[in-house]
Amino acid sequence: MQTLRIVPDLRSSVVEEAPASQVLLFTSQRDDADPALLALPAVRPFTWATLVGAVRDPDLELVEVAEPLWLGEWVRALRVVAVVRALRVLRPRRRVWIATYAIDNLDVRERLAFPSLAHRPVLGALATRLATIALGLSLLALDTVVFGTTGASENYRRTFGWALRRTRHTVLTPSLDACRVCGPGVAGGAVRERTVLFLGAPGERKGFGVLTDAWQRCGAADAGWRLVVADPSGGDGRDLPAGVSVTSPSRPEVHALLRRAAVVAMPSVRRPGWREQIGLPLVEGLTHGCRVVTTTETGLAEDLRGHPLVTLTTPGDPQDLADGLRRAMAGDGAPAVATGSAGHTKRDVVDWWLGHSR
Repeated sequence: MQTLRIVPDLRSSVVEEAPASQVLLFTSQRDDADPALLALPAVRPFTWATLVGAVRDPDLELVEVAEPLWLGEWVRALRVVAVVRALRVLRPRRRVWIATYAIDNLDVRERLAFPSLAHRPVLGALATRLATIALGLSLLALDTVVFGTTGASENYRRTFGWALRRTRHTVLTPSLDACRVCGPGVAGGAVRERTVLFLGAPGERKGFGVLTDAWQRCGAADAGWRLVVADPSGGDGRDLPAGVSVTSPSRPEVHALLRRAAVVAMPSVRRPGWREQIGLPLVEGLTHGCRVVTTTETGLAEDLRGHPLVTLTTPGDPQDLADGLRRAMAGDGAPAVATGSAGHTKRDVVDWWLGHSR
């Protein structure tokens, strides 16, 4: 084992992208976590005993912990760092580096605000300021940071630039090349079905209500298109417009849907205390050769501005989203053209951490 990753909210894509020399210890899991992937030897539930056993591995070089702005997990991460440091002092071998992959682009002041003090603005501002300083100081526990988007990097730099100056860091956006599970050739393969795919639970912050409104405005169903909602938790019994259906696919079936679909829609909107980070459906759509319709709220929006397969729309605007869907569907299901867009796999991220930390 070369690297150890402590994973909150484990999902299938995290297991699929993991380097061969990495062990995953998960503290919680998503609905879409495939049982077959969870059964792999390198994937284990997090306990303090399994952590201690992993840290004692003589080949261990790096431990990846949750990012600092994931506040609940960051408390656990600091405890993990303390255990790693203590064990290596007691049994010194090679140094073990502490790394994180940061993607949060919600303004730090909003992330650290205290809702209970909203009626006391002066005290609330002081509490937020103190929390910001404390979190900045805790960043000094990290040896190296990779930001997954330019937006996340700017968010951290605005507030924690003084702390980051003491930590090696860079921006490595996700790879948008062919899906490593499906293999090369998928992006420019067969003619696509007239299908728009929505991946994940159809919640308010993912813009599903705006999407169903836009769907009816753009007249896609009348033109023979369908909107498939791939919800791992299954349908909730809501009334859906014509041409819209809900399925609860396995992970292999998700890949099959992505290989066939022409368009992936991810119209995220900002909600109090939440903003879209990378946007996994966007990445998965592009790695499978789909056109993507999203909003400027996604963390990758600035990095993908001008990408030939990406249509950016105004968050929460059903008419603009309807126009975007029309533009994306204009290819009439024809296969997308592979773009060879630059990006970085998880293996690239680990290599950067190790290569710049020795």
